Amino acid sequence: MSKVIRLALLALVVIAPTLWAAETEYSGSFCAHAKRTVLESNADVTIYLQEYWGISTPASAPKPLENATVHCIQYVRNMNGKHTAKGACVWVDSTGDTFTGETEDVPDQPGVWTFLTGTGKWKGIKGVGTYKTVSSGKPAQDGTILFCVERSGKYTLP
Repeated sequence: MSKVIRLALLALVVIAPTLWAAETEYSGSFCAHAKRTVLESNADVTIYLQEYWGISTPASAPKPLENATVHCIQYVRNMNGKHTAKGACVWVDSTGDTFTGETEDVPDQPGVWTFLTGTGKWKGIKGVGTYKTVSSGKPAQDGTILFCVERSGKYTLP
C-alpha cells in the first residue's frame, strides 16, 4: 500500500469520527426557585445576583434530560426597561452525570445557552440553544421568585 493511501486511511480513522459526531436536538421545560440578592435598585437601574435551583419536566427530550436538576448563578441588570444577564449552570442527570454551561440574556431576544463541559455520558459535549421564561408565580417569600422556562437547541458528543 502506498504511503499516501496509508495516510489517507489514518486520517479517516483519526479525524472523521469527530467530523461525523451526531447532532442531537434537545427540548423541554424546567421550573425553578430563585433567591435574589439586590445590590442596587432605583428608578434608573436594578442590579442583583440570582441563584436558582430547578428540575426538568418529565417530558424533556432526549430521555437523559428527564428529571435532570439544575443549579445556576447569574448577574442580572434591568436598566431603562431592558433586561440583561450572564450566568453559569450545572445540570445533574438521573444517573449523576453532569454538564455545565453559560447563560446569556440580552434585551429583546431569547436567552442563549452554551455547553462548556460534561462528565460521564456528557464528556466532551458542545452545542448551543435558546430559552425563554414562560411563567412566573407570586413568590412564597420576599427576595425569591418562582418560574418555568422552555428550552431547545442542539448538542454534539464525541
